[in-house]
Amino acid sequence: MKYFFFQIYHNDSYLLEVDKVDRYKYVTCDICNMILNKRSLIEAHLPFYRIKRKKYHLSGSYDGFNVVSQKFKELYDTYKWDGLVFYPIPKNKDFYLIECTEIVVINKTKRPIEFECKCSKCNQYIGIYGSLPPYINSSEIRKMKTNAFYRSDLEFGYDFEQRYSLFASEEITNVLKMNGLINDKDLIEVVSIDE
Repeated sequence: MKYFFFQIYHNDSYLLEVDKVDRYKYVTCDICNMILNKRSLIEAHLPFYRIKRKKYHLSGSYDGFNVVSQKFKELYDTYKWDGLVFYPIPKNKDFYLIECTEIVVINKTKRPIEFECKCSKCNQYIGIYGSLPPYINSSEIRKMKTNAFYRSDLEFGYDFEQRYSLFASEEITNVLKMNGLINDKDLIEVVSIDE
């Protein structure tokens, strides 16, 4: 079975109120200033979150959170897919912020990944680059379910804008394409690596 990486387009929004310098609202590392609990902040910020660009069925905020349309959620429920948690967005009734619960490990040796400035205290990197094309070991792919979404074990990008890569099987992506939610240019095939 083939698996694909979703190219996620920005919806011109931020979930968090993050400034590159002033982060007094968040728990941060006192050495590198990285936000330590970013993913746990979703529910507190959803009441104030507004998507500016609503033309995509799968999009992302500038600060690394993914959003899907009502039509995407309906297909997810109809086909009984797995791996996503949906958070309704009060100011955008037809959209949901999603978090992926299934994690797949990226091959970090075959696909050179650049790690920038690891903090000696919190062990986070200020930047992680080199996610494309995604390389995943064949032993990992064999464990993946065809009806589930997966996220990478790493979050790519710089500082608070880091986001995980989102993957799904050809079975799922074909349904999304057939219903007009994505097209071929939105997908990059995962490269399976024999260990």
